[in-house]
Amino acid sequence: MPSSPLLALRLLIVCWISVTTVVLGQACSEKPWETVHRRLATKTPYRHIFRDGGYNPIGQIDGCQVRRTWGLFRHGTRNPSKKVIERMITDLVGIRDDILQHGKLCKKELEMFERWKPMLRVEEEKMLVAEGVDEMQQLGKRFRTRYGRHLPQDYQKEDFYFKFTKTERAENSARNFSLGLFGRTVDVDYPTALSRDPVLRFYKLCQRWRSEIKHNPEAIREVELFYNSKPMKEAIGRISKKVGTFLDADSIHLMYQTCAFETAWNKKHTSPWCTLFDKLSVKLLEFGEDLEYYWIDGYGYELTYEQACSAFGDLLKRFDGELEPHTFYFTHSGTLLKSMAFLGLHRDEYPLTHKDFERKRQWRVSEIDAFASNLVFTQFECTNGTHVMLSHQERAVHIPGCPRGQTLCDYESFRRLFAERLNNCAFDTMCSIDVPKRDEL
Repeated sequence: MPSSPLLALRLLIVCWISVTTVVLGQACSEKPWETVHRRLATKTPYRHIFRDGGYNPIGQIDGCQVRRTWGLFRHGTRNPSKKVIERMITDLVGIRDDILQHGKLCKKELEMFERWKPMLRVEEEKMLVAEGVDEMQQLGKRFRTRYGRHLPQDYQKEDFYFKFTKTERAENSARNFSLGLFGRTVDVDYPTALSRDPVLRFYKLCQRWRSEIKHNPEAIREVELFYNSKPMKEAIGRISKKVGTFLDADSIHLMYQTCAFETAWNKKHTSPWCTLFDKLSVKLLEFGEDLEYYWIDGYGYELTYEQACSAFGDLLKRFDGELEPHTFYFTHSGTLLKSMAFLGLHRDEYPLTHKDFERKRQWRVSEIDAFASNLVFTQFECTNGTHVMLSHQERAVHIPGCPRGQTLCDYESFRRLFAERLNNCAFDTMCSIDVPKRDEL
């Protein structure tokens, strides 16, 4: 029979293991990865929102032939900005060290943080990554499959017009899309890229929008109110408790961004920063992002989306004229969101405020503006006239203002929907810093 001290030691070890298993096991028992990964706002990878199947190839629309296409494509998955990379190297390393010293996480999660270290240099800011390359190539391949014989098999300058903004991520997105579309590297004739392109990045030319909205702290008042709300403060408290030290909202947002980028970069890897968020906290963070993009790039101010008339004038010019029939533009989140708002897509019946977290909403940037998001218009010549169809994320959607229940819209009706706004598209006037201010809420 074992001696009393030895027995006591064994009992102590058993008890310690039991307590540790309970404490640590509980922390690891919930795995809200699916919830987290689908709620990463504009940093959501396209693979998490793309739904394959459920639509007919373009060539199977009875009695119709494709005449023209016009598409806006957001660049694929990229690296963060210089500012975020710098904070990953400094702030996140400090938070990681706090977690390893004081964090209330299970063994597996702690091991993930032990292995974590910043992977980027500031020189790599905003560059397209391997996941982004794959996203754009696959998009090109699926575009070819959907359009089939309705799309010229080989590249000819007379048939295709490709253009990208003056950024590495947009340029490489265009090149990889064309690789997927044609099945090989082709010598595409790209026009000169512009950092302030009136079609691809019109908002860079709109000084009034930049002054009164983008750089105006009052424009994100609803975001600030939300981050100071009781649900958000409680979420910050829960996350701080896991980390083992008090964190402010800015640090929580940095951790959320890192979770998003590291998820987008790698199909199989789970970022340790994602383990700090429960289902409720990540929904709250996602809503905070939705609020910000609603007021800066969406429906919050009329000027934000009305300036997109600059881009849609190009759409009608190309559909009505004798230019290249197939147009592909590679651009950015700001262009896609403003264009959706110009069209009336994903518009809720109420303006989004900090009080609307629990309400159902259409404006969810995780779904509508993930990396590689796309809006494509197709013009058809059909036996009953000319029609147009809009696809968002490769699926046909109803064009607001066209007959309900139909994805094909009579082209003349479509033109009339936007005629007044496009005919009166006084971009320079509306964007002048000297025009009288209006209450645009």
